[in-house]
Amino acid sequence: MMILIHIFFFVLMALLSACSEQPKDTGILKETQAVVESQIPDKITVVIIGPKSATAEAIITLKTSNPAISGGDIHWYVNDNEVASSQGVRLGFDNLKKGDMVKAIIVNGDKKYPSNEIKIKNTPPAILKAELLPSRPVVSDILQPHIKADDVDKDNITFRYRWTLNGTVAGEESHLQTDMKRDDLIMVEVTPYDGEEYGRTVRLESRVYNALPAVGESSPEFDGKTYQYHIPVTDPDNDSLTFKLQQGPAGLIIDQSSGLISWEVRPEDEGLHEITVLVSDNNGAALIVPITASISLDEKSN
Repeated sequence: MMILIHIFFFVLMALLSACSEQPKDTGILKETQAVVESQIPDKITVVIIGPKSATAEAIITLKTSNPAISGGDIHWYVNDNEVASSQGVRLGFDNLKKGDMVKAIIVNGDKKYPSNEIKIKNTPPAILKAELLPSRPVVSDILQPHIKADDVDKDNITFRYRWTLNGTVAGEESHLQTDMKRDDLIMVEVTPYDGEEYGRTVRLESRVYNALPAVGESSPEFDGKTYQYHIPVTDPDNDSLTFKLQQGPAGLIIDQSSGLISWEVRPEDEGLHEITVLVSDNNGAALIVPITASISLDEKSN
């Protein structure tokens, strides 16, 4: 019985030993592993240039995380033409333009490490200077922005306009001609466009200022005794006007509300006489109206 037990134990140990034995290395596994590893990109040899969305004025630089190749010679290419004057990590090329293709290659010994390739993108147009004219608009003015703009890519620039008057949209033309009144608030937004992209919007604001009284044309009346002249002045803001005589011959008077000049002429008043009248509104605007009165008693006219 003991003999059978020993035999059984020996057979069991032999079976366990056979199960734990490693398979013979045929080399097939290592070969397969080498092929797979060869297909995995070597991340430490990656050469990257950027930014990816570079424009014509962008600073394009090269980066690599591999010290072994960072000391190699850098060759820059624009549209597959080498830029001989640029050999550092930054591309030195002043003539980049929209659509150009840029890449770099690091040469280290007999090995070459190419970078990604980037395409130079469109640069949006920019407004350099803007002003709203006239600078002090009044109710009768046509307003228009004076714009100076530039496009790096030399694209044709057009403009989009949006006018508001006291916060209400008033038009989308290049100018504003509408009914206004003193102290109205005017705003225009101007946006440049190059056919591909809109540039940054510029906002211009102003208000409607008080207008000067406006002088028209009129002829005096003289019947040989009385000289009369009604000063033809109106106010664009419909303000009340005040007339004040500053210079004139003796006996000449003026109605301060209507601007009617009256003068009882004497024989010795014959000849030319200079008259000046100050016309003002009730909001601080004023102007001088010069008048030359010609008195001819023979013709009873001036």
